[in-house]
Amino acid sequence: MGGMARAEFPWKILAAASAFGFGVFGIVTLVSRSTKAAVRPLNRPKRFALIGDSYAVGLGPELAKLFPDFRYEGHSGIHTNEWVGRSSKCWREPRHYYDYGQGCGDWLESYQPDVVLVSLGVNDGAHPDQANYQEIVRSLQKTGARILWIEPPARVRTHDTTRMRLIIASLGVPHVSATYTPLDAQYGLHPVDYGPWAQEIAQAIREGVDHDA
Repeated sequence: MGGMARAEFPWKILAAASAFGFGVFGIVTLVSRSTKAAVRPLNRPKRFALIGDSYAVGLGPELAKLFPDFRYEGHSGIHTNEWVGRSSKCWREPRHYYDYGQGCGDWLESYQPDVVLVSLGVNDGAHPDQANYQEIVRSLQKTGARILWIEPPARVRTHDTTRMRLIIASLGVPHVSATYTPLDAQYGLHPVDYGPWAQEIAQAIREGVDHDA
């Protein structure tokens, strides 16, 4: 796309639960056995959602081209604790590039997505709090959707990204691992082009669904 070289490595879906023999998007125990019964079967998901930070704002329009039934919300600079605490960032008037949608995911329950993609954590600073990530997972499980957490690109180095990635891997939900997507040279935070990233995420989802079918 746009002459950009393909990412050096394909996306991989890594499930923290895979050590216990569960397939990606298969019958995955999401945090506890008590919640598994509430999760709808994922066979051939049709409805997708994305929530998160400025990555969600950039990925949203690209993923919307790939999934007919898709909705998203994103807020630039938002931390996981601000998402959990329903901060004012969730309610800012949408601005070009910086924000899209409102409500801290309040719309998810009525929208009833089969899969919720999460892009949160890169703004958490040097001391990301695992409890916030776990609370986000618990709240999303109540919608009955599968959860797929998207890691920031591999070359992103803001504060303690190593701890953030370890927390994401520990959540017990599938996640898309870091890729080597080319980043903006000025800040080294955002992809030069969100299109290839969205394509790789979509492919990872499709491969997971085919594996489960």
